[in-house]
Formats: sequence, structure tokens, C-alpha cells
Amino acid sequence: MAYAQDGNTIRDSLKWAITILKKSEIEFPEIDADTLLIYVLSCDRTRLYTNQDNIIDEADICKYKKLIYKRASHVPLQYITGCVEFMSLDFTVDERVLIPRPETEILVETILDKAQGNILPDKCVIIMEIGTGSGNIAVSLAKNLSNAEIYTNDISQEALLVAETNVQRHDIADKVHLLHGNFFGVFNNSVEKEHVDFIVSNPPYVSESEWNELEPEVREHEPRQALVGGEDGLHFYRRIINDAAHWLRPGGFLVIEIGETQANAVSKLIEDEEHYERTERIKDLQGKERIISARRRSENK
Repeated sequence: MAYAQDGNTIRDSLKWAITILKKSEIEFPEIDADTLLIYVLSCDRTRLYTNQDNIIDEADICKYKKLIYKRASHVPLQYITGCVEFMSLDFTVDERVLIPRPETEILVETILDKAQGNILPDKCVIIMEIGTGSGNIAVSLAKNLSNAEIYTNDISQEALLVAETNVQRHDIADKVHLLHGNFFGVFNNSVEKEHVDFIVSNPPYVSESEWNELEPEVREHEPRQALVGGEDGLHFYRRIINDAAHWLRPGGFLVIEIGETQANAVSKLIEDEEHYERTERIKDLQGKERIISARRRSENK
């Protein structure tokens, strides 16, 4: 296919790219087209749009074409650029890890709010995370809580390599401890039971049937084991809710992200456990209940 009939200016390149992406039914073709050109040219958006008549050299044209065709085949934009912003921080991502979503920022913000209101300023905040992926939650908490000690795990050794990159990138290796393993057993040699202030998780919560309906960007490129939570999507919640009570201190918090239709089911799992109180449901910007928090009872009632 010819590159563009009108020339190799920034304007022509964007016009061509948007046409290609629209034909492939990419959701936001204009945004993706200029994001990828900014990435190729190593410039900012202002420079891009104030210099639209500038000619792009042949090497950059070839690189841009390859990236646009890659996006047109529904490879996620974040995997192409290798970067995503989360909590105003840049994170390295690739197909070894789930792409951090904006709604997960509410999970981090919930913990920050509760730490401010329930933890003494000079006390070390002990946080455990189940399933770190890229490390975006743990790193964001470490950057925003000066007195935090964070222990986090993942069953995927490949994911932990990405998380390690992000821990080093943000210079918080002294505060974030990455462990290889599943669920809580891996923490036995690192954390004392009933001494944890927060247990946080954004576990796999897509059901088997929902998996088949996901858009190709997710189904064909993001790691399945980071998304699917069993037949009904609740497998990981059952285990986390049950085991977290043994690790949280009295008054400590369990804070978890949920799927947009799972609030009632997950709330019931928490209530049935009887170790928790003060269950809260927190909505995202679209008004969907996305975060559930519950406090460990001081004593069984």
C-alpha cells in the first residue's frame, strides 16, 4: 500500500493513519494516531500540531507505518509504546502484565485516604498486595506514603520482572518487596500475621463466559491469568476474603477492586466471613461500584 499521496508531512501522516485505524474500527483513531506519531518523533502534542507542515524523514515514516499497522491489528496502544500513566507516574508495560486501568487509581486513593485517617503519622504502614502485575499499585502507594512498607506477590515470574523494572524506575526498592508465589503463603517469612494495616488486591475477576466477549485488544493480548477469575469470576475473592482476616491487625482494612456487576456478590462474601465490619462500596467516575473496603473486627461479635 502506498504511504500517502499528498506527501510526508505531519498533517498527511496523521490523516493517513486515522484512515487506516478507522477501517480497523479502532475506538479512538485520532488519539492513537497522534500518540504514536508523538512517540516516533519524540515530541509533545503542542509541537506536533504547531508544525503540521513539517516533513517527516523516511526512517520515521517507516517506523510510524509499522506501529500504525500494529495498532490496526488491535495490539493495545500501551504495549506498542511500552508505557502507561497511572497516578501521574509512568509505568513500563508489555504483554507479560495487565495494562493498568484508570479506575484502579480509585483503589490506591481509597487506601491513601484511610491511611491518613486511621494510621498515626509516625507509624510504619504495613501493606500487603495480592497479585502485583506491573507493580503500579504498590509503587504508587510507596510514592505517596512516606512511612509505608509494602509486600507484594505475583504467581507470574515474568510479571515480577516488569514490576521490578518499575520499582527500580521509581527508586523505591527499599519500600516495595516483590515475592514470587500465589495468595498468602509466600508472605509467611516476611510479614507477621495480625500486624498488617492494609491488604489490597485487584484480582482476576472476569468470568469464563465474559472472557469470550471481551474486545480483541484484551482477549488476544493481555495475560489471561491476570483477568479470568474462574467460572463465575469470584474465585480469587473467596480465597482473599477468607485468608486476609488472619493477616490483618484488628482495625486493619481489606480493599479490593471488583467488576462493575460484582458489588452485591463480593459484599455478601465479606459479610458471611464475620471477621469484618464497616463494609463500604466506592463508585468510579461513571457511577459504577468498583471498590469495596471492609475493616477487620477488633473482636468477633
